[in-house]
Amino acid sequence: MQNKGFLRRVFPFLTAFAVGLFITSFFVDLSRPSFRNRGFGKRSQEIKRLRTENEQQRMEILRLRNEIENNHRLPLEMFHDDHEDWVKRGPEFPVEGPPPPVRVKPHVRHH
Repeated sequence: MQNKGFLRRVFPFLTAFAVGLFITSFFVDLSRPSFRNRGFGKRSQEIKRLRTENEQQRMEILRLRNEIENNHRLPLEMFHDDHEDWVKRGPEFPVEGPPPPVRVKPHVRHH
């Protein structure tokens, strides 16, 4: 007897739920989501590529820093004669004087 009362209450709910799912299935895909084809593999490949590129750039920066340090450690006596010659003969590019002045647009106040 109690089962009949329970079924009378649950049956309309289950029927409405089934009809709702049926109608919704026309507009929305109700299948289980597939995580295999959502681009996660592409993202991990992109992350690996970026990490590799980042590491290569770090190595290049270290190499350039070492090269700069090695160039600054050279004795100045090596360049002393060249420096005196350069001062005597001047720079190797023509110097035409100071650059032209920059035109400044006058500021007009509006009251």
